Amino acid sequence: MSAIPVTSTRDRQDDGYFGPDSVSWLVFADPSSKLGGVAAILLQALNPELMRLFDRVSGYASDNVGRAERTGRYVDTTIFGDKAHADAAGAAISRMHAASKWTDPRTGEVIAADKPEWLAWTHNTIVYGVLRGTDLYGPKLSVAEQDQFVTEQHIAARLAGVDASTIPASRAELDAYIQEQSEWMALSLPAAELSRNLRKPALWGNPVKVWTGVVIQDGIIALLPEWAQLLYGVAGRPMNLRGAAKTTRGMMVAARKSTSYDAVITELTTKVDTHPYRKVRAKAEHQ
Repeated sequence: MSAIPVTSTRDRQDDGYFGPDSVSWLVFADPSSKLGGVAAILLQALNPELMRLFDRVSGYASDNVGRAERTGRYVDTTIFGDKAHADAAGAAISRMHAASKWTDPRTGEVIAADKPEWLAWTHNTIVYGVLRGTDLYGPKLSVAEQDQFVTEQHIAARLAGVDASTIPASRAELDAYIQEQSEWMALSLPAAELSRNLRKPALWGNPVKVWTGVVIQDGIIALLPEWAQLLYGVAGRPMNLRGAAKTTRGMMVAARKSTSYDAVITELTTKVDTHPYRKVRAKAEHQ
């Protein structure tokens, strides 16, 4: 990987916790990471207790598009922002998790989103989903680069309040962890509502847009482990998924050709530099 010069409409304090030579910049600047991010949200939704909480304290199931956008904005900030931005984003997400609580009226149990196991699950699904995106749709990474990506993301874990000593430190450990979680995952009603279009895609409207949407959707499903596909009720169409993955791969190649890597980096860093978290840096500069 070659270092990419960072340019922006604003002066940057630094290149953040990762920087141009990191695997994280290479991976998250690639369009495949967006598909991996959606796959991560689908995996997160299979935690039945977490979905039980979110169903009562947020619009998780009714606003899955908005959640994906907010998650993407947070990830972009922690990966491509300078350290002040990343720290502010981490603090904000930690406050949000701490405030997301619900008391079960039947048992009196207080359920909180900042439960360590749930924070770890959320973090690990993002790392797993993005790496699955590289597996199927590029950029191709060596085993050493995959392991480096997993360990680099320990920084992102700490920013979100996750104890990095409790999470996988290699791709092999990550894959094993994801497989182990299948023992306590389930398709809750909120998750079923969130994934309704996976089982019955909308087939009306502009034919080209409909076809593209269904292909991309199946391309995302192909990133999920087999047990997750089974829970979502989409495990019975392997031929479709293989075909969709092949077509999605072609779309990702075309997307890379249309926009260079350095252009994507410049766009992402510029977007983060004008993000609301900038006010935290401005406050620090005046202290």
